[in-house]
Amino acid sequence: SYAPLEWDWLGWCALVPALVAAAPCGGLRRLLAGYLLGFVYCVTNLFWLNEIGFAAGVLLAIYCACFPAAWYALTAALAGALRASPAGEPPSALCRVPTGWRQSALILGSSLFWVGLEWLRSWLFTGFPWNDLGISQWQRPALLSLTCFTGVAGISALLMVSNLALAQVALTWWHGVRHGSPRRSGRVPAVTLGLALVLAMVAAMMAPTVPAPEASLRVLAVQGNIPQCRVWTEEQFDEAVEVYVGLTRQVVPVARPDLVVWPESAVPAPLGYGPFRRRVDALMAEIQTPLLLGALDSRALPDARWTGAEWEPPLQDFNAAILLAPDGSTVETYDKIHRVPFGEYVPFGRYLPWLVDWIGMGRDLTPGSEYTLFDLGPGLLAGANICFEDVFPEISRNFVRRGATLLLTLTNDAWYAESAGSRQHLVHAVFRAAENRRPLFRSGNNSDTCLILPDGRIEGLLYDPETGRRFIRGTRVYDIPISLTPPETLFTRLGNWFARACAAGAILLGLWLFRRHWRA
Repeated sequence: SYAPLEWDWLGWCALVPALVAAAPCGGLRRLLAGYLLGFVYCVTNLFWLNEIGFAAGVLLAIYCACFPAAWYALTAALAGALRASPAGEPPSALCRVPTGWRQSALILGSSLFWVGLEWLRSWLFTGFPWNDLGISQWQRPALLSLTCFTGVAGISALLMVSNLALAQVALTWWHGVRHGSPRRSGRVPAVTLGLALVLAMVAAMMAPTVPAPEASLRVLAVQGNIPQCRVWTEEQFDEAVEVYVGLTRQVVPVARPDLVVWPESAVPAPLGYGPFRRRVDALMAEIQTPLLLGALDSRALPDARWTGAEWEPPLQDFNAAILLAPDGSTVETYDKIHRVPFGEYVPFGRYLPWLVDWIGMGRDLTPGSEYTLFDLGPGLLAGANICFEDVFPEISRNFVRRGATLLLTLTNDAWYAESAGSRQHLVHAVFRAAENRRPLFRSGNNSDTCLILPDGRIEGLLYDPETGRRFIRGTRVYDIPISLTPPETLFTRLGNWFARACAAGAILLGLWLFRRHWRA
């Protein structure tokens, strides 16, 4: 269902075979069977992560597989609690429920478990909300409208209802064939699915419309497509500076943009590094155009003091988005709030130095704390996600709640070469635009530079028109339409309320199962 294949229709039925197959006996065996299901699901989705080494995709899949495993075991337990298996037949994971309301209860209860576990994965151990089930439907405009109310969780719930209902229909039909009554049909699960689809359609039709744009921002995007390195050399630094400065100098006089955007880690050196700063200052003096770039920024904390020889505490390194005025001065800086574990810091690194030596990037970046907005003109306030941050709905939502009329993503996916990682990352940004009804401009280091409209449609993807390749070095000018009075969606106001409600329902249902098992 996900990149690189993107067969999104599979999201509606892919779990049916696992649900109708005979489930192992015993709770531990069912948990292991669910873990196998989850590991296959996760390791194929995360295979691109192995590009950075350490078998990172496999290691992360080992952890992420725990959530589908728990869902499978809980679904089987719920089916058993509802006395779902006909006498004399081996139970499936669902165990066909003979009475109608119990079928609906099982469908809805299992969906609660799935969405609740996705929500848990989104924040546990700093969170990893990558490729939730609903993410697979990013090309469906009607479903994207649903996210204004429920976020991605609403689509995940709808897909789970579909999988569970189809599995119930299949089991009911097979039971009828085996017992000589093939006319028996799964009317109740079919009606349950139908009602869920109708509710989703009604909600999508009620999605707020975005007023006609009253302003436009002309942006020049520069995509350098430069391979990444853990420890940069002067040769690599020189190449990156030449590419970005050269492309910018070449296009600005012709395009006359309002803003030039460089992606995260465009140049592998802190902006304060002397040769880098001098080249940027010389460029700004020439083009006289604001520049927004992603770069490391080393500076003292507000409460630091100068001892005469050094800062106490020492200078801190931030992954920052920095807006430079036409004269080269710094207008505003946003420091990345949500750091990438093992990429921008090593959890418990001070206690596990061997882990730092093995996996670490040679630095621990300091997290930011303010959702800084960039003033790009009258009424044009932009919130900038840095790389992985656009996977977390709350970060974009917090920018919008503070007044952002435009969202940005500055990202560096060159670590993953030409794998599916960049494409999967792009898809998450689509939902941030659709949830908040704001345009989102994405600046990629090696691919997928584009504009995402408030309804989630992608425009102006930067690619080679002759070969169709996205992994290229180039530039593109975007005229971003911006509404100065955009609507505030229910998701913007309340956040991931739907996922939290499903999680609360899943907890109550789990407590009921535990109480029932304890009494038995």
